[in-house]
Amino acid sequence: MKNITYFLGAGASYNACPIWKEQGNKMLEMSLEYQDNSDFDIYKNPYDEDNEKFILWEIGYFGKKAIEFNTIDTYAKKLLLNRSIDELDRLKFAVSMFFTLWQLSTDLKIRDHERYKDVIDRRYIDLLAKLLENKGESNPTIPTNINIVTWNYDLQFEFAYKSFCDNDRSWRDIKNTLKFTTHYKDSQQICHLNGYHGFYLGDRGETDLLDRGKGTLNEILKAEAFTISSVFNGKIHFYDHINYAWENNDLSTLLRKRAKNIFSQTDILIIIGYSFPPFNKEIDKELFDALRKDNVEIIYQDPNLDENFLNLLIDTSKIKITYLKERNDHFHLPYS
Repeated sequence: MKNITYFLGAGASYNACPIWKEQGNKMLEMSLEYQDNSDFDIYKNPYDEDNEKFILWEIGYFGKKAIEFNTIDTYAKKLLLNRSIDELDRLKFAVSMFFTLWQLSTDLKIRDHERYKDVIDRRYIDLLAKLLENKGESNPTIPTNINIVTWNYDLQFEFAYKSFCDNDRSWRDIKNTLKFTTHYKDSQQICHLNGYHGFYLGDRGETDLLDRGKGTLNEILKAEAFTISSVFNGKIHFYDHINYAWENNDLSTLLRKRAKNIFSQTDILIIIGYSFPPFNKEIDKELFDALRKDNVEIIYQDPNLDENFLNLLIDTSKIKITYLKERNDHFHLPYS
């Protein structure tokens, strides 16, 4: 049985989540849509006594910064280079809250567009329908030869998996089954290189914001309003859940090590929706250097793929590579 690794970029969640430049725009739009007026002042938070609006202001602030710097990742890199760690921590909180509100809110007008037709990108659901097994356990299982390495903050794969479980399955149960969070000492099948939204670390360990239920944005904000004051008081932290792979800290080192271990055991690498941005190039090089140099097959699935990306990372003359530009209604699954 061959080991199959899915290497995911933002385009893998294209039908459900804003990607790249869109993310900054949608963060700002979310902030403005639910405030009392549209006179957004990036330099002044007017809501010190209103935690719910303060969260939205933070999301809007970093959305505007993302627009100015082209992407949120670029602005995060700027903050790291300037050693503006406090603001970087705020950015991570805002990113996590944005994706959580985006995923759970039932009344987001900014989602009312054909571009975001899926709450869960149906390609994940299609893939899991083909992959999942039931070995008599309470939850279905993912075959042990399937691995995920993703650059995405979103939990689209995990939400898709949860949709196949009983309705009463909690996120605590899901994370204990999939072991996708960073606080497991064992190796992982699912590795989020930049971290993931919806979880924070506090006195009670790792806790999620996802089991507070779906509802209107205002309902969810009310349930999660405690987060902003708790972050500023140092009681809870998001920086070890949204954590960039290019940061020089213990967590990023651990995640790169786990990803390289997955790559080193890969027989078939399937790249989906990834454009190999320049600020990821050193880590991408590490990952592709970890691939075995013989009997490895690469399948690159993206409507906008550029074959030159792989030529810069590896000696493509010795590896079988298949380029899939046309078939994007599902994620490729080899017959192996």
